Amino acid sequence: MKKLGIFFSLSLILIGNSISQDFPQNYFISPVDFPIRLTANFGELRTNAFHAGIDLRTGGVTGKNILAVADGFVYRIRVSPVGYGRALYVEHANGLASVYAHLDSFSEEIERYIKQEQYKQQSFDVDLTPTRNMLRVKQGDVIGLSGNTGSSFGPHLHFEIREASTQMPVNPLLFDFDVRDNLPPVLYTLAVYPVNHNSRVNGKNQPLFLPLTGANGKYRIQNNAKIEVFGEIGFGIQATDFLNDSPNRCGAWSVELHLDNQYVYSHELTKFAFGELRYINAHIDYAEKMRNRRDIQRMFLQPNNKMSIYGKNTNRGIGIFNNKGETEGRVIVKDAHKNRSELIFSISTVFPVEEVMPPPVRPENFAMLMRYDQPNNFTNSNLSLSMPANSLYDDLLFEFSTSDRVKGSLTPVYHIHDRFTPVHRSYSLSIRADNIPPSQRDKALIVQLNDDKPNPVNSQWKNGSVHGQTNVFGMFTVMADTVPPVIEPLNISPGRNMSGQGKISFRVRDDLSGIKSYRGLINDEWVLFEFDPKNDLLFYIFDHSRIGRGQTHELKLTVTDQKDNASTYSVDFYY
Repeated sequence: MKKLGIFFSLSLILIGNSISQDFPQNYFISPVDFPIRLTANFGELRTNAFHAGIDLRTGGVTGKNILAVADGFVYRIRVSPVGYGRALYVEHANGLASVYAHLDSFSEEIERYIKQEQYKQQSFDVDLTPTRNMLRVKQGDVIGLSGNTGSSFGPHLHFEIREASTQMPVNPLLFDFDVRDNLPPVLYTLAVYPVNHNSRVNGKNQPLFLPLTGANGKYRIQNNAKIEVFGEIGFGIQATDFLNDSPNRCGAWSVELHLDNQYVYSHELTKFAFGELRYINAHIDYAEKMRNRRDIQRMFLQPNNKMSIYGKNTNRGIGIFNNKGETEGRVIVKDAHKNRSELIFSISTVFPVEEVMPPPVRPENFAMLMRYDQPNNFTNSNLSLSMPANSLYDDLLFEFSTSDRVKGSLTPVYHIHDRFTPVHRSYSLSIRADNIPPSQRDKALIVQLNDDKPNPVNSQWKNGSVHGQTNVFGMFTVMADTVPPVIEPLNISPGRNMSGQGKISFRVRDDLSGIKSYRGLINDEWVLFEFDPKNDLLFYIFDHSRIGRGQTHELKLTVTDQKDNASTYSVDFYY
């Protein structure tokens, strides 16, 4: 491959990173008693994470039977207002575990155990680990009903297979679940990246995005657009996958890049660790995602991308084009059922017009060079930040600037680099706020202004500054949250007869820092209120074993935000 100016050691060229693991067939049954239709698959690209399972349609409704896929025992139950919502974890004898998330409810035996623990802990949000023999299930048992709980935005079942010993999720489509798929992945865009300031793509030191054309697994660059490069060059691909029985766009299983018939890059979404998921922000072109909502998967590795899905890629997948000539590029994208699509394209190595490459241009608001593998600290008279090593995916020409206050802010707005650059680990941020009146200091918090509304950062005022932790760059300022949450009763009023109601419902909102806690009492006894934050709903389902009928009861509900502003609603009702 002399045209690239590099030689490949055969000992480093491995096809993919296939895991030496058997995937048992004919062991699991379907987790549902109706045909499987997927809305999302394993490894699909999500915000800040790869999708760790498959999502099964439930016909747009809740309450469908969810079945144990094999004999086993329940080793964990998680009930949360966010994340997986109501989730059940079952371990099986073959060393694998199954996970069922966003459930509406569990079987009667499991529900009794959960409610007992919720009342014991006086908390709706519980994380339970029953003993091995407490809750055993048989293959085909109805272990729950499908729902829309937690951070789910439509009724469905999120289902996972995990290695029980490591809790690493494994691609369920590598087992023999009945999912029809004979459709090859669809390729949309080829991206070409200059990797450093000396590199050129079509004469410029900026990325080139080329639309693709084709079908049925064969693709080429639209209008045969030219690719002329020099220096260190990386490539990216925008690709998605479809299954026969679903219109939803899903993720591809593997991607390979060949240059002149030699492997340069590969990744395979067979399994990964939950601790690796945020590396998706190095795996994709994060800036393109933020600017244009387009998922371009890099086919080269940033220096601090340590995810385990990659094969032994040559030179981190970066091609070195420093000898004139033509190079053939080939991208192969496969899904978990081994349907395959291929893009073939030509690359010309062309020397740049300038005889001497200009030095890199420092950005206008350049503040310092941050090394990705070292701690980085930045301080001025009004702000300081401290980033641990490996918080960045590559070295960074860090920028900083200040602008005027906005409505509601107590300090200027600080532009900490830009929102198009990802951060892997949380860093400490302190903003000077010694002018805040003493009455507001315990209500002060840092907020991020990248979106339409301020996004709160968990932070506190101390010694003249507000201190917090965040894992994004962008615009930050300090505000004060002095307004308590709003409690809006939806179906209860003073003296109302609630005998015909199944529950008591409220809408609760907070204008800035967010809801921290809630506590409901009936007749001065704690009762189980459930919180659905995506709909701002807080509700109590009448429990006949704990509240008597045919009498007047007193309800007291208190809701507190993250800055300890509290609202209380009290009412007498008949039930």
